[in-house]
Amino acid sequence: MEEELQLSGEEARQALRATEDELARRPQDVVLLRRRALLLQHLGRYGEALNAWLAIRDLHPDDEETLQHIRYLEEILKYTNRDIFSDPNTHHDPWL
Repeated sequence: MEEELQLSGEEARQALRATEDELARRPQDVVLLRRRALLLQHLGRYGEALNAWLAIRDLHPDDEETLQHIRYLEEILKYTNRDIFSDPNTHHDPWL
């Protein structure tokens, strides 16, 4: 996967706004689409980041790095959306 972004939260939000402005002019630009996906992921907006990577996969279905990001985010969302404390079925506990 790509190198970790070294941006503060505000810098990442500003970069995302600039990237989205540029994408409005060039919506199929894969470099901009990847930048947007990475920025969303960096900001912890995992659902939006996953959708961004899925859009890239539609354009480049065999890109292994894109597929890795998709698998990574699907795993994060799987555990983020699981409330183990309200589930009486302890076999769903990811730490067991």
